[in-house]
Amino acid sequence: MSRRQAPSRELAAQERHQWRDDVDIASLSTAAPHRWHVESTSLPKNLFRQLLGLNPFKTSYFALFRPLTDWQSRFILLAGVLLAIAGGIPLPIIGVIFGKLINSFPPSEEELRVHISQLLGVAVAYFVVTWGWAVCWGLVGERVSRRIREQLVERAMGMEMAYFEVECPDIANRLTADTQTIQLGTSEKVGLFIQSASYFVAAFVVGLILNAKLAGILFAAVIPSMAIIVCGGTTLVSTYSKKASSFTEKAASLAEGAIRAVQVVQAFNASDTLSNKHVDMLSLSIRAGIRKAMCGALMLGSVYFVAYAANGLAFWEGSQMVASNSSKGGAGTVYAVVFLMLDAAFVIGSFGPFLQTFALAASSGAKAFAILDHPEPHINVYSNDGIRADAGTFKGQISFDHVTFVYPARPATRVLETINLNFKPGAMTGIVGTSGSGKSTVASLLLRFYDPCSGRITIGGEDLRNFHIPSLRAQIALVDQESVVFSGTILDNISQGLGDDHGLSEQEVLERCHQAARDANAYAFINDLPEGFQTRVGAAGGTKLSGGQKQRLCLARALIGQPSLLILDEPTSALDATSEKLVLDALNRAAHVSGRTTIMITHRLATVKDADTIMIMHHGRLVEQGTHQELMSRDSSYKELVNAQSLVEFDSIPEDDGLIQALPEELPSEKAVHEHAVPVAQAPSKKENTLSAFGIIKRCLKLSKPEAFFIGVGICASIVGGGMIIGEALVFGHLVQTLNDNANPIVVKDHADFYCLMFFVLSIIALVAHSVGSSSFGVVSENLVGRTRDLSLRAILRQDMSWFSEPGHSSHSLMSTLNMDSGHLSGLSGVIIGTVFSVTTSIVGGIILAHIVAWKIAIVLLAAVPIMIVSGFMRLRILAKFEELHETAYNDAAALASEACQGMRAVQALGREKDILRLYKKAIEGPYKKSLRFIVFGNLLLAFALAITYFVYSLAYWWGSRNVRNGDYSTLDFFIVLPALLFSAQGAGQLFSLAPELTRARSAALSVFALHDQKPSIDNGHLGGAFDKTDNEKAVSVRSGRSASMSADQMSPRRGAVEFRHVSLAYANRGGKYAVKDVDLRLSPGEFVALVGPSGAGKSSAVSLLERFFDPTSGSIFVDGEDIRSKSVSDHRKRLALVPQEPDLFTGSVFFNISLGLRPGQRATREEIEDTCKKCGVHDFVMGLPDGYNTECGLNGSQLSGGQKQRIAIARALVRDPDILLLDEATSALDSHSEAEMQKAIAMAASERTTIVVAHRLASIQNADRIFVFDHGRVVEQGKHAELIALNGVYAAMVKAQALA
Repeated sequence: MSRRQAPSRELAAQERHQWRDDVDIASLSTAAPHRWHVESTSLPKNLFRQLLGLNPFKTSYFALFRPLTDWQSRFILLAGVLLAIAGGIPLPIIGVIFGKLINSFPPSEEELRVHISQLLGVAVAYFVVTWGWAVCWGLVGERVSRRIREQLVERAMGMEMAYFEVECPDIANRLTADTQTIQLGTSEKVGLFIQSASYFVAAFVVGLILNAKLAGILFAAVIPSMAIIVCGGTTLVSTYSKKASSFTEKAASLAEGAIRAVQVVQAFNASDTLSNKHVDMLSLSIRAGIRKAMCGALMLGSVYFVAYAANGLAFWEGSQMVASNSSKGGAGTVYAVVFLMLDAAFVIGSFGPFLQTFALAASSGAKAFAILDHPEPHINVYSNDGIRADAGTFKGQISFDHVTFVYPARPATRVLETINLNFKPGAMTGIVGTSGSGKSTVASLLLRFYDPCSGRITIGGEDLRNFHIPSLRAQIALVDQESVVFSGTILDNISQGLGDDHGLSEQEVLERCHQAARDANAYAFINDLPEGFQTRVGAAGGTKLSGGQKQRLCLARALIGQPSLLILDEPTSALDATSEKLVLDALNRAAHVSGRTTIMITHRLATVKDADTIMIMHHGRLVEQGTHQELMSRDSSYKELVNAQSLVEFDSIPEDDGLIQALPEELPSEKAVHEHAVPVAQAPSKKENTLSAFGIIKRCLKLSKPEAFFIGVGICASIVGGGMIIGEALVFGHLVQTLNDNANPIVVKDHADFYCLMFFVLSIIALVAHSVGSSSFGVVSENLVGRTRDLSLRAILRQDMSWFSEPGHSSHSLMSTLNMDSGHLSGLSGVIIGTVFSVTTSIVGGIILAHIVAWKIAIVLLAAVPIMIVSGFMRLRILAKFEELHETAYNDAAALASEACQGMRAVQALGREKDILRLYKKAIEGPYKKSLRFIVFGNLLLAFALAITYFVYSLAYWWGSRNVRNGDYSTLDFFIVLPALLFSAQGAGQLFSLAPELTRARSAALSVFALHDQKPSIDNGHLGGAFDKTDNEKAVSVRSGRSASMSADQMSPRRGAVEFRHVSLAYANRGGKYAVKDVDLRLSPGEFVALVGPSGAGKSSAVSLLERFFDPTSGSIFVDGEDIRSKSVSDHRKRLALVPQEPDLFTGSVFFNISLGLRPGQRATREEIEDTCKKCGVHDFVMGLPDGYNTECGLNGSQLSGGQKQRIAIARALVRDPDILLLDEATSALDSHSEAEMQKAIAMAASERTTIVVAHRLASIQNADRIFVFDHGRVVEQGKHAELIALNGVYAAMVKAQALA
């Protein structure tokens, strides 16, 4: 008897795997080839020790339920256990009832009534207990995960900074992936496991009672076979899955780095190089993925083989017993025993994935409890002990008395060495020094992020450790070098500086926010935003704001609380000279009015020259202090720092404070600008992507054209698999008739032998069909995903820069398209088509066969087919919703907590610990209630969908018995029609299982194909992927034209003349405002020029126009007398080289990153690369790295410091031997010493080529051949340094703002 011969067994299997529909080992009823997604892995050695709590180093599984401390939760837990045990009992009883019906078929009217009544009664009980345990365990999982989430957030917010640095806990991952894993391991799957175990025991007992010999034979044959297949198969699948994932992650890491640094990729024409490296990694992933698919396919085919072969074995053994009269009963008894034993085998097979889920939950629980059980922090923000600090506390002097400090994460390095510092109340103190001298550590100790290792810090003579921490931090405001803003509006962010208990009305809060914004020079830019103070700052990190805007916003947040102590750690590093001067003036005014104590930590010495005291630190010690004049009057280290940042010829600038507010002359009218306009390439208009389902599949098949053979084989195998229902129905019907026939035992035995052999033939066909079909579709799927990812990355890297600023085109969204959307397309590569063919064959074949054999029975049962199909749809739809709900319900809350953990320093400085916890609890309340409602009503529908099938089978047996008793049809006819119609209908349910996947696939396809169809207006060349070519062609495409010698273009005379003619640029996403307006400038070949001006003046936009990241709205740009739009973008960019503010390195070695700068078609040897590095002073630094030129840079250069990355970026630019070198704020983030080293490298790089430098630090460009001063998008001044100072205009004002003498 086949797997589909048992209606109750089928539903039992479906029910047992209702929360693992992707690993549906038990259900063999579907005619379509399963895609064998195996999430389980080979069981770890310590799994059982961990589950049982025997491992002293890991939390046991049972400890996960410890958050259930109230009696109500514990009662639900107990009820869930008892109901799940009860849930395993009805199914063996149903099997026995079906056996009795078959044995006496057609039964008498009374027997039929009794058996049908029994069947309906057990089905109702099954519905009740199934719904009961599913609801109980759903509630348990929700309560456990919610309480762990809340406890984790509360605990994380209360931890000291040392914990985060030493332990490096991934709080975000604990709150998302780990709590979701805990929820999965403590919810419905637990009930399912208990019910399966209960069913296994009950089935085995009942099978032994019915026929001990037959039960023993099947137990010995089936269970070991299934165990070997499942355990061996999952181990192999897991091995190849890990390999594939490893290569895919490396490819994704490279792709993410390329997308984040798309400007650098385009500037160096590196898209093909990076894309080909991406393809190489994907190719390795595809090979491992194909092996995984083949192993999974063979395992699936083997499972089908064992199931069919077991049916043949059971019926053969049963026929022997019936023929020899050694067994009571006939086909029904054999049927019941086979049903119970085969299901018991599948239950054993399903234990592995269950235990793995519980082990993963226990492992996740161990990570969560490691945080929850961590000893109480020494610096406890939740403690109410200590002296309450107020404004009067800071009227006393702040002193560091022989303070020594080492960071807990770096215990071997002393950051402060017995230092003594005194900060006078109401005064402004500046702290300067080289990077790593301990300046920022002073701020951290004052906020009590850490305690000194020795010595003490006092305020007014009172030890800092004696103060109540929240009240102490409420009196201190910190503006950190990392500008941290939180999701929400600008008003929300500024008002966070008031604390939780400010006691102000909404109007008063608004007024204070406005004043703080004015003091921080932020009011103007805020009002220019679309919604003013109600403008949302974007996702975590304030993605809608520039660096300077975020810095001013943080400054306003610090000022609004009117702190007694204001600590500014590089507060103006992202501001231009004008904005910096305005902010510093506002700070000085506020300090003098309020008597506030201010500590300024900075690299820019100009910002502290007016401080009451300047402290110079070096290697954790105070080396000297005094006023600016005092320190300059003696030969001091401070004087050396000043000289490094000094501007010459400053004495000629008149003392006129009004210069800082100098405005450019009136801008030209819009009409005047457009009089010089020339036609420019227009970006393609967006159009709705209205691909139909057929159109999507057609495009997927087109992408999979190289695998057409495998698609054909897979479809054929699917049709064979679907057609097996016809042979199965015929074999099953004849076997039932044979075993129930009281004819000659020899005839019975002969007939049984033949049909049992047919079962074995079916098992071989199933093995081949499912193995070949799934393997074929695995090959197609893996290649389609790889090809789609390749084409998607190439399309992304070609898009215009303006495209990346549009909604939905952030790096996160694009990576989602590249990884998730491409993965979702895999089903459209043939699996869905194969399933449609398989199910269609099964249903159509079943209907035709049933009507040929017994149309009166068939026509009534056909009416029940839609019920079976709808119930299958309901079951799978609800399961999909369950999965979706679990994955997405708490995403917003997790984002809030993750953002807080990433900005923990800012959270603690603002005293927002309790506020974050309050917001988190509020964020999870809604999803929690929604989940509870869904658990109750979703499981009600689920249990009903499972139970309704038994009512349909009751109808089938009642109607069939009536027709057979009336003599219209025989027993054989009925047992052919029954599986042909109803079992195939159950198989049709799998078609609906594809509905959620098809929806995801369609959405993903629209996204992916819209990306592929997006045509950039600037780089509009052909889009072709490496997967479109053979391996040899690919190798040629990567290496063609390269030679060790320089290209012909490079051997031409040195060029580099640049001319802007009435150039204007308006960004569409900024409301049409002009970033560059009617700019005219001319640069001679080999000239060194600088672009300076306030933030937003148009400097970087001018560089972007020259690189053709954008095309001018009007006007033209010429290089060497040729309009840059007349050349292909690749030919134009190969004569340029860019060194951006963010150097943006890629995953790979130093050699690989430098060689990315090579011109298209150029190939250089190691010696040539080294020679270039020597010329720009980078070689010695590279050789000092651990592996020299083979040193891995890490993701975005994470293994290197900022200065090291900038030097490699310069070498990458110079290896191109460009005609024009562009440097955009290349030294803005470096200290004075590092900047001096970089300036030497830049000076060597700039020789004999046109060089354009964008800078805020005027000392770095004072020797330029010409300086262009930008303001409001226009060039308002130009000339040499001395000439511009003599003009006494905007440049002179900027020089004065940065002057140190």
